[in-house]
This record gives sequence, structure tokens and C-alpha cells, in this order.
Amino acid sequence: LCLREARRVAIFGGTHGNEMSGVILVNLWKDNGTEIQRKGVETKPFITNPKAVKKCTRYVDTDLNRAFTTENLSAPGGEDLPYEVQRAQEINRIFGPKGSPDAFDVIFDLHNTTSNMGCTLILESSDDHFNLQMMSYIKKAIAPDNCPVLLTEHPLLKYATSRSVAKHPIGLEVGPQPQGVLRSNIFEAMRLVLKHALDFIELFNSGMEFSPCTVDVFRVSERMDYPRDANGNII
Repeated sequence: LCLREARRVAIFGGTHGNEMSGVILVNLWKDNGTEIQRKGVETKPFITNPKAVKKCTRYVDTDLNRAFTTENLSAPGGEDLPYEVQRAQEINRIFGPKGSPDAFDVIFDLHNTTSNMGCTLILESSDDHFNLQMMSYIKKAIAPDNCPVLLTEHPLLKYATSRSVAKHPIGLEVGPQPQGVLRSNIFEAMRLVLKHALDFIELFNSGMEFSPCTVDVFRVSERMDYPRDANGNII
């Protein structure tokens, strides 16, 4: 299987404005991008939801990481649209259009979680051979540390992420870290995964062949809510 080179790469921070590792890393790299430069690759660090970052809140009107639906992206633009829907349209113009040959090759979307799940890579399609090879490379590079892969392709549970604008969308979820807080070990763990990911892209573009691989993944199979009473309150 021969895949096209990945020449245009974006790194999104602040898709959720209170998840600080991605916000701080992207701002760091916007000031000095030497660390994320790779031969033959244009790497663009980008703050996805600046208003939410400024307020240090997850979002302003609606969750940006659920806003990249066909309906939202094709809605007539205007000030009456929720802020994140306007922002989704703008991001789609810069990095997309979603699903088109002109879209960015790779988008890394950086997230934190309060859950103690370490570094977890999020894969949106089991048919994305480029991402599978990259994830295999990252897992080997950071061993013996663990880096699980979460596959979120279940059609009823999939959601319209900001990274889905790219040909190869990759989520990176690192925790535990409270919202609005920066922990140095979580920050450095995220930074290290990005380093190996960009190294892989450079090697891939240089023509290196990667052997067939298998990647163990966790699958999202259902969503379970808390037990609730007749009024919908958690019990």
C-alpha cells in the first residue's frame, strides 16, 4: 500500500479552552516553532477556540469539538450563529474544506482529561493506514511507557470533531490534569508524543518503508448514563 506524503500538518490547542497543556504548547510553538519543524513539512500551531481560552472555559456557546457537522459547516454564516459554529466554519475554510483534496494532511488535536488515562491516542477510522502506522511508531518510541489507542468509529457514537477537517485526524488525550491547571509531567508527556509523531511524518515523507503492523485498540461500543429518577436527576 502506497500513501501520499503528509506535507501540511496542523497542531490544534484550546479546542476546549480550559485544557491547558495544548493551549500552552501551541502558544509556545507560535512564539518559536523550531521544535516542531521537520524537513519538507509545514507545521502550523493553532489556537482553535480563542474566546474559550481567554475565559478558561470549555466553550462559549456550544462544544467546538462537536460542531463540525455538515449542517453547521454549510449553514449561512452570520453573527446570530453560536460562536463555535462560526469558528468551525472559519477553521474549515483555513484547514479544509473537510473531505476535500485541499484539506490539511494531518491535524493533531490536543486535549486534557481529569481521568488517569496517561497518554491516549484517538483514532477515528480503522481504515486509516497512515495513522495506524504512526500510532505503532509512537507506541514503540515511548515504550516501556504505555500509550493506548482509542477507536471512535462507531457510527452512532461518533461525533464531529475539529480534527475531522483533515485527511488524517489524530486526537491526543492526556491526563490526569484538572481543568484550568498545568501539570509539568502531563505537559511534557504530550510534548514527547508530538515529537515522535512529527519524526514519523518526516521519515514517512523521506520514503522510509514501514512493515505491516497491528495496533491493539480500545473500541467505543456504547454510552452508559448515570441512573436517574423520573425527573432526570442523577441518583
